[in-house]
Amino acid sequence: MVEEKTETPEKSFVEQLKENDIYTEFIDDTFDAKEYANTVIESHIIGDALAKLSTGIELLNKELQTQVADHHEDLLSQATGIETLEGVLQSIHTRCQSLVKSVQRVRSQIVEPYNRISSRTKQLRRLQTSCDYLRRIIRVISVSKRLQIQLNGGSREITKAAQSLNELEFVLDGVDLSGIQIVEKDLAQIKKARVEVNKQAKEMLKNGLNSQNQTVIGTALQVFHNLGSLYNEITNVMEMFTRTMEKYIHESLDITKLMTKTGINAGGISGPGRAAMPLAGSSWHNGLWDNLELLMNNMFSLCQKCS
Repeated sequence: MVEEKTETPEKSFVEQLKENDIYTEFIDDTFDAKEYANTVIESHIIGDALAKLSTGIELLNKELQTQVADHHEDLLSQATGIETLEGVLQSIHTRCQSLVKSVQRVRSQIVEPYNRISSRTKQLRRLQTSCDYLRRIIRVISVSKRLQIQLNGGSREITKAAQSLNELEFVLDGVDLSGIQIVEKDLAQIKKARVEVNKQAKEMLKNGLNSQNQTVIGTALQVFHNLGSLYNEITNVMEMFTRTMEKYIHESLDITKLMTKTGINAGGISGPGRAAMPLAGSSWHNGLWDNLELLMNNMFSLCQKCS
C-alpha cells in the first residue's frame, strides 16, 4: 500500500480539497461553523463528520510538515530577519526613550529660567509704569505750584499761566491720575485754573477788539495759542462778527423800522406777497441815508476789528 502511494504522484493539498466535496465548503469565504454544526446535528451524521474532520486535520498536519520541510531554509531566513528586525526595533525604542528623557531634562532646565524671566519681565514693566507715574506726579506738583504763582500775578502773567496749563495737559495726556491723593487737590486746581484763564482771555480779546488795542489782542491770542484753542476761538469770533453784520444790515434796511423812525405812513397797494411801500419824501430818504451811513460805519468798525 505504501509502495502504490510512492509510485503514484500525489496531488497538491489545495487540489485535493477542491476535488473533495466534503472539504470544499471549508475553503469557501462564506463558511459558517455554527451553521455547519447545526446541519451535522440535524442530519444525525455526527460520527461520520468527526471522522472526516479528523482525516482533514491529518491532511493539514501532513501538508504543514511538507511545507516546513520544503521551505526550511526560507523559514529560518525569515525567522532570522524577524529577530534582526526585533533588534532594530528595540534599538529604536531605546533611542526614543533616551530622546524623551533628554527632552524632559531640557524642558526641566528651560521651564524654570523661562518662568523666572517672565516674572522679572512683569516686574520690570510694572516698575517702568510706576516710574512713569512718579515722574508725571512730580511734574504735575511742580508745574501746579508755578501755575498758582502765575495766576496770582494777574493779567501780566496770564500767557505764562496758559503755557503752564498747556504743559500740564501734555503731562496728563494718556494717563489717569485720579484717585492719587497727593495730586487730587492739584488736579482740581488745574481744572479750575484753565476755566479761569480761558475766561480772562476771552474778556481781554473782547476789550482789545473794542478798543483796538493790539497789545491786548496779541496777549489774548497768545493765551489761546498756549491753551491749544486758538483756531476755535478765532472761528467763534468770526462767526460772532458775521452774525453782528447780518443784524446791522437787517436793522438798517428794515422798511418798517425806517417808517416808524421817520414818521411816514405806508402807501400804495398791499396784499399777500407784497410789502407796504412808503410814500416818497425827503424825511424817508434822509432816514435811509442815515441808516446806510450808520451801516457803513458799523461795517468799517467790524472790519477794523477783523484786521
